[in-house]
Amino acid sequence: MTIQLQFPAFASAVAAEQTVLQIPSQPEWIAPTVEFLKEKAITCGVCHEARANKLMLALHEALTNAIVHGNLELSSELKERSENAFAEALAQRSVDSRYTSRLVEVRIDLDGQGCRWSFTDQGKGFDVERTLSRLAQTEPEQILSSGRGLLLMRAFLDDLRFELGGRRAILTLQRTSVEEQRQSARWPIQRPIRIAPIRDDGSVDWEAAHEAVAQNLSAEGIGFLQARLASTDRILIGIDWQGQLLYLPAEVRHCQAREGAVFELGCRFQVPASMSGKEIAPSAEIESAIENLLKQLNVHSVRHDERRAHPRAAYTARITIDRGRYHAPLTGFGRDLSKGGISFLTSSELALENVTLTLPHLQQKALRLGARIVRCNQLMAGVYEVGARFIDV
Repeated sequence: MTIQLQFPAFASAVAAEQTVLQIPSQPEWIAPTVEFLKEKAITCGVCHEARANKLMLALHEALTNAIVHGNLELSSELKERSENAFAEALAQRSVDSRYTSRLVEVRIDLDGQGCRWSFTDQGKGFDVERTLSRLAQTEPEQILSSGRGLLLMRAFLDDLRFELGGRRAILTLQRTSVEEQRQSARWPIQRPIRIAPIRDDGSVDWEAAHEAVAQNLSAEGIGFLQARLASTDRILIGIDWQGQLLYLPAEVRHCQAREGAVFELGCRFQVPASMSGKEIAPSAEIESAIENLLKQLNVHSVRHDERRAHPRAAYTARITIDRGRYHAPLTGFGRDLSKGGISFLTSSELALENVTLTLPHLQQKALRLGARIVRCNQLMAGVYEVGARFIDV
């Protein structure tokens, strides 16, 4: 006898909720805060996963405006002056206590109609009517760095308005039912599948492949149970089709703990799969899709947990990054410095490799130090936050 477990749909049970956050004016807080807001919206049922990426873009723009343009008082026009002007100004402002002491209040109000996100900064505000009027009279292809965020917020959400002279942005997303949002029918299945994690460099970790049990299947994705946490958000899912194991590339969208050390995962296929009942697309299409996916995934991971063993001090000098004879030197803008390493901003993405850093030294010869890049996080378009650990060369 096959027993199909039924779990409560808590998203449909959330009638109302209010959350208030106070976010420091540090650019590295933007991405994790937006991720938190997105996951809360999905968990509470106000946003379907299919719309999550658009919601993230809108919330990212709103929080960036509040922190960078509001509290740190940096104008988007700096991006048009030179490649490094904006990154240099951001590095200086992000360690200046006159600006970093300001907070952004993020208020989340959820009810049966939808969700409202309010972002309130402590900056000087801006002329809302003048800005919106200018955007309305400007051709879309002519809007470069200034105004793009407002257009994204208006396009991806149901409503956008401002209060307090532009210091508060209120974004609204109307709630729709799960049945309206679901784009493909789901078929309940109970069959073994094979899961192979994809590493950060795009290669497949076949040694870590393991068994799982599928629960449901649609043209867009699959739900399954396994006896471990998700170790990566990119996987290959092997399904038995006509006597052979075919692999579908997929992205893990959620991972929830169940009873008995069992975890439920929901995944979205990375390419459209033609479905007929429980049949999967032909192997030629799958192999082609996997090949394309692995090429796309051949990028560097930017997440790293750096344990700080030394106290840090503010350091805002302009530094030089030398990546070897075959690469032109890059310019970085310091944020903080310790005996063990340095944090800086740059306009170019850096690989996790060894470099030579030149650090200006007041009234002395500049220091040339060997360093290992241990993280490179994109804070916003054209700006990367880099952490480097000093090494012996």
